[in-house]
Amino acid sequence: MYGRFVGLDIGSKDIKVSLIKKGLRDVQLLQTIRTETSPSPGGDSDPLAEIFQAYSLPKGDIATSISENPASIRVINFPFSDPKKIDMVYEYELENLSTFDPKEKIHGYHLVKNGTGSEALVCVFEKDQVADLIGSFNEHGIDPKIITYTPLAFGALDEFLPSERPLLLIDIGDSEISYALFDEKGIRRVRSSTKPVELFLNKLTEYKELDYNQDFSQLSIGDENSSNIEESFAPILDEIKKTVQFFELEVKDTIKVIEISGPLSLVKGMADFLKDRLNKDVRKIYIPDLGANKSPLYAKSYALALYGSSFKNEYLNFRKDEFKYAGVDNELRKVFMVPGILLGILILFLIYTSASSYYELKDSVDEMEAQIAQVVKDTFPEVKVIPKPILYMQSEVGKVREKLDLIEGVQGGQTPLDALKDISSSLPESLKLTVNDIKFESDNKIKIQGICGSYQEVAEIEEALKKSGMFETVTRNQTGNANDGKTKFEISVVLKSKA
Repeated sequence: MYGRFVGLDIGSKDIKVSLIKKGLRDVQLLQTIRTETSPSPGGDSDPLAEIFQAYSLPKGDIATSISENPASIRVINFPFSDPKKIDMVYEYELENLSTFDPKEKIHGYHLVKNGTGSEALVCVFEKDQVADLIGSFNEHGIDPKIITYTPLAFGALDEFLPSERPLLLIDIGDSEISYALFDEKGIRRVRSSTKPVELFLNKLTEYKELDYNQDFSQLSIGDENSSNIEESFAPILDEIKKTVQFFELEVKDTIKVIEISGPLSLVKGMADFLKDRLNKDVRKIYIPDLGANKSPLYAKSYALALYGSSFKNEYLNFRKDEFKYAGVDNELRKVFMVPGILLGILILFLIYTSASSYYELKDSVDEMEAQIAQVVKDTFPEVKVIPKPILYMQSEVGKVREKLDLIEGVQGGQTPLDALKDISSSLPESLKLTVNDIKFESDNKIKIQGICGSYQEVAEIEEALKKSGMFETVTRNQTGNANDGKTKFEISVVLKSKA
């Protein structure tokens, strides 16, 4: 999907937006935006609609996710990796593995390819969850094109993550925790949970460690004054430990690196605290386009924007079936609108230029034809009507050239009289013939037309000329009856060179 695309991350306290622009070759981060979900706990404004209005964000080219727990997550193995083939058998396989009727739920899969085939990471939600989410967005005047499962979207960040694998990315948000496990080929396993975050926030409120207007970066953990924070964080830590163990058993390998993101990763000392408790190399995520400070906070919205803008058949999108996106791809139109307009202008310019050149050339040709016609009239005043002066002139010039060639050919050579003497001397004295015409067709070719007594005499003339030794070839062209009972003939001879 080309053009601008929004990654929308809505938490319990704030809204985070990453606006990117996807071109034919690269992706550019245009803007990151953050605003509170409401100016106060009891606020009645509409910050989501306002942020899209204020920043002129696309209202359809949006990728967001369901922040609630899925009804089920399954992994289905296939001996092939063609999404078209998988679509043909996917629901049948899901039905065999499930204790529920898949038709009563909404589900989809993200395809993970391996050496021998592929794995479909299947996520199942209640239809009401998707319907309510779309309805809520529509109330704010937006209609997301992509609604996916949060951990899967983090697969779009694979190129920004360290090369040590297996690697676990944990996004600790203020409404859910998302886990994405990566191996050498990319994302491999996913899961999420909301309950530990809820327990953590409730405990903080109980200890009065954080009010509504405070940022998590104002908290610290792992020092001597953070006992209440550590106690509140216990449900999240326990959940992370269980997930690490589960994933390591799943892939039969030890997780080497953990990268953290999300609002809770901003708590001072969080990376070191988890490193100590998990005995793992724990780091905050770093995305070059976002920078060190923004990367943990906007990682989710940026991942959603990348996932949505590069969407393909093997990705997960709950905008399907009765929830299928029906909007217009305005951003794609914008991408091709300017080149289309420029192309149209270029075509019109070329047409105009060609037309102008045509009429200029036509005027020049007309003028030249008029000049030629006048020259021909001056040269051949006896010809009253010349419909095609150029062709007529070419024909007349050709005739003159033929005559010049003939003159050049016979110049210094035999004249017609010389040729006639040679011919006469070659013939027996007993033959009675009359030569009506002798014509030089070239510098050495002569055509003779005459009359003699009979066909036998024509044959004798031809034989005598051949035996004379003065001609290269002697050819009888035609013979026929003359009016007075005699025989007319035409013979062509080619004179031998005297060089």
